[in-house]
Amino acid sequence: MRNPGSRELRRRQARLESQRRAEVQEKVQAHAPDQRERLRRGGLFLGLAPRQVTRLALAVTSGAVVLVALGALALVVELGQHDLPLGVVLLALAVFCGGAGASVMAPAVPPARRDRTAPVETIQGQLAGASEVSGTPGLCLVALNVNRGIQEFRVRRELFEKLQGGAVTVGLTMTPNLQHVTTLAVIRRDRMAKLQSPPISRAMRIGVLLPYLSFAALIGGIVLGGAIGALLPLGTSPAHALAALLLAAAIAGAVALGLRLYAKRLMRGIDLPA
Repeated sequence: MRNPGSRELRRRQARLESQRRAEVQEKVQAHAPDQRERLRRGGLFLGLAPRQVTRLALAVTSGAVVLVALGALALVVELGQHDLPLGVVLLALAVFCGGAGASVMAPAVPPARRDRTAPVETIQGQLAGASEVSGTPGLCLVALNVNRGIQEFRVRRELFEKLQGGAVTVGLTMTPNLQHVTTLAVIRRDRMAKLQSPPISRAMRIGVLLPYLSFAALIGGIVLGGAIGALLPLGTSPAHALAALLLAAAIAGAVALGLRLYAKRLMRGIDLPA
């Protein structure tokens, strides 16, 4: 026969653990940076190294230049075939795609430039939580309880592995703008403490990549629609340009709808509200 006192003790411990998790989540949300602050710190590229952000910016800029050059070439070709409206539409689609790529990368370039000369910052606090995934692909998440409340930082996996073995107090060295963590040191350990990282499902790993894949899929849909529309045998009438524009918009809309439905399915797999 089970002791009813031990059952009540287990229930009380479960309630206390649930309350503790809720309090930690509330503190994280209360001190989480707003949208403007996230953009100032790099947006989707928060936590990456300044040199890595610079290389990504060069790659995106090169892709945008290639798209605009292809659009200009299409305009010249269509001028030769006396189809100016279609050439203008193709150039406009190319400029739009190139500008959209640059707009996503633009928030991360100024903080990366400032981090090249800015002195690093050192933060120390008690470990409040950790996860093997974060909002930046390839980086893990570490939450520390510092003077300003609980703050989250994105670290490389080799630094994250240092937390194994009962880490209690942790010190970080990071750049002030992108918050790229360069070093992680465990100041105090407790053998009885265990790092409780939440289980990572396949849906969570895909969800981290989804914003980047969605943007690439939308750009690809617009380019594909414009290319197919340009090849339609509709002659040199303005209807040809209109058909190319509508086809690009239709494919992009279909891609956006499919991504939205897939995102909702992922949210159900992660048990989060869509």
